Amino acid sequence: MDDLKKLPIKSKLMTVGQFREDGILNLNYYCGMKRAPNKAKTSKRPAVQKSPDNPLKREGTVGNATGSISNSVNQEVNMKRGPGFIPSDAVLKPYVSKRKRKLPKSGGGFHTDNEGETGRTGETIVGSKIFTLNPTVASCIRRKAAACKLPRQRSQSYHLHTKAVTSLGWNNPQYSHLLLTSSLDSTVRVWDCFSGKRCVRTIDCHQKGVKAAVWTSDGESILGGGFGKTVKLTDAQYNKTFQEFDHSSFITCLGLCPSDPQLFLAGTDGSAVYCWDMRIGEIVHEYTRKGQLGQILALEFIPGRDEFLMSCDFVCRNSDDRNIMVVDMRTTAILSSQIYHEKYTCPALRAHPDGSIFVAQSNANYAAIFSTQAPYRLNRRKRFEGHQVEGFQIGCDISPDGSVFASGSSNGTLYFYNFHSSDVIKTIPAYESASTNIRFHPVLGNMAASCSWDGQVTVWT
Repeated sequence: MDDLKKLPIKSKLMTVGQFREDGILNLNYYCGMKRAPNKAKTSKRPAVQKSPDNPLKREGTVGNATGSISNSVNQEVNMKRGPGFIPSDAVLKPYVSKRKRKLPKSGGGFHTDNEGETGRTGETIVGSKIFTLNPTVASCIRRKAAACKLPRQRSQSYHLHTKAVTSLGWNNPQYSHLLLTSSLDSTVRVWDCFSGKRCVRTIDCHQKGVKAAVWTSDGESILGGGFGKTVKLTDAQYNKTFQEFDHSSFITCLGLCPSDPQLFLAGTDGSAVYCWDMRIGEIVHEYTRKGQLGQILALEFIPGRDEFLMSCDFVCRNSDDRNIMVVDMRTTAILSSQIYHEKYTCPALRAHPDGSIFVAQSNANYAAIFSTQAPYRLNRRKRFEGHQVEGFQIGCDISPDGSVFASGSSNGTLYFYNFHSSDVIKTIPAYESASTNIRFHPVLGNMAASCSWDGQVTVWT
């Protein structure tokens, strides 16, 4: 025992891991128990004899049972490898939140036990993990935002939508490998544009065509609505709808409040915009005006302020009233309703990343530039023209660095403009039908996604 005390700590741990005379491993010492082994209780056990067939294998009888100590040897080896060692037969289960644990585990299209498997149609089985940080996206998030580079080629093309695609949008930067699209074929789809390059979710809870769909602030749920007159909040991981918001008219556009992620705006065909609180499931504000506003075409929040822009299809002769309006979200006051002095509707609105100006897509076949400060003046020296808008609800977008403006066109071509000079710097003949929308990737400067009236979704790099 004196020689044992002279050894270093590591040698002591290797030495005390010995078998007692009865052939049973003293695991109490390994588990950190300071109490010394009680030899008086174990001395009554029968001695262990070596097997004549295999001298390395020891067999013994305890009562009427005969067993081998090979399992004890394996436990000793695992113990010696350190406290952080994980045996090869161990099963690790991922953490599941309380809300996810309340969802049903089987039935109704749920397959939570088959994570990572793929169905026959190429679509990932519901319940597989899709919210992971892609290595390519992660490296770009850590670095400084790169300058926008125009896409050069068609990277991916999807044809699962059978009718016109009405909206599309990338997820939050940490999950920006996922692309969301809605269509008039009553479906909302989620596409993995990096690893799987396929549709990973098909949300078919809507009974009629879907006009708009957006990601929630956490990037794991989807708000969608359309001709079914109901906005549905769906968990994208498990394809489970857990909240519905009914309206008296069909939904035309949606917008998530940046200052309070639990509030969202729903534009309708009934001349009104409603502000819903997802925590209580009730309307907290209603934005309307005496007289008809017509259909609400677009909604856009002004960055850094609790004010939003909305455009209507109410256009009367010799009047520019109620075409584009600025509304205070908290007080419901209309700050301005005489901004665009043309007799054309504006199907899309986009705010510049710096929050100083916004762009309105006009059915006069150009995009106008306005200031976000009162009195919201029109820039008469510069506008983006060359693409065709009339006849379709054509969307547009501004690159994350604010240097490029992009727009779809009713002739199927994608147009890219220099934002500072308003010159056309590139055109891409993309579709035979109208290109209805385009969105820049929030992290990668050379990637964009577009969609068409015939149901195609394309990723450009």
